[in-house]
Parts: sequence; C-alpha cells; structure tokens
Amino acid sequence: MLCPREGIEKMIQGGCACGSVRFEIDSVRSLTHCHCTICRKLTGASFATYAHVEKSKFRWLGGQKTIRRYESAPGSFRAFCPKCGSLVPGQAPYLETMSVPAGLLEGDPGVRPRLHVFTSSRAPWWEITDDLPQYATWVTGYEPKPQPKKRTKKKKP
Repeated sequence: MLCPREGIEKMIQGGCACGSVRFEIDSVRSLTHCHCTICRKLTGASFATYAHVEKSKFRWLGGQKTIRRYESAPGSFRAFCPKCGSLVPGQAPYLETMSVPAGLLEGDPGVRPRLHVFTSSRAPWWEITDDLPQYATWVTGYEPKPQPKKRTKKKKP
C-alpha cells in the first residue's frame, strides 16, 4: 500500500495470537472470503478471509521454524502456530502467492474483499448479502493442480 504523503510502500505487520509467529508484507494483491467446510471448522467462524500476497512481498520476522502443518485435504496443508493454535500464513503448492489469514494483519491492507469461494458449502445459517461475485467451488485457474507422483524403486525379488 502506498503512503500518500511519502509515495513509498508501507509495510503491514502481522502475527499469531501469542506473537510467536511474526511476518510483514509490502502489499496485498486481494482479499477472498472462503466458505468451505474446512475453513469454517479451522476458524470457528461462518467463513475465513484470506489476504493473497506475492511471495516477493512477504517476509517472515520470526517463528517460521516452529510452524506446524495439517493436511486438511489431499495435498492441501494448513499452517498453524503450535503454541496458540492460530492459523498462520502458508503457500499452497499450486499457487504463486502466500495465503495470509486476514485476521492476523495489524494494519489496513489497502484492499477490500473481491469475491466469495466455496459458497456451495457455506454455513446454512449464514446469508451472503453483499454484491461480490460468488463461486460455488474454485475460481477457474486457481484450483489445485495434480502433483507429480513420486517414483518408488521396486524391490528386487
């Protein structure tokens, strides 16, 4: 995000609830609301909002070596702080951006949510009332790509 008076990018810092995992970003590309069952269960909320950040605009400040991962679906991993349990930034192998849980940001990202994904699995008690585009599942072009299978050596008899 640009500082109007200085004309330079303003870094946004963020971190988990206990402060063990810290990061900073130069700018956010977009914000997305995800209504999938996994995001709802991991956040305990009606949906999760993620900031999508170019890898070159994201830096760890601390705690990245302590991060644990949970495979929420085949090939899809969620990162979390082992001390407080907060979801923390991660990168899906099929995306070129970091996915940052927006609630971890300590400043205004300078962008507003652009769309809703996985609306087909939204909480039945939640009504989407804004005019943002809605996608039943993945946005075309951003779905997981098949991962190459690891070759294993056959044992000799």
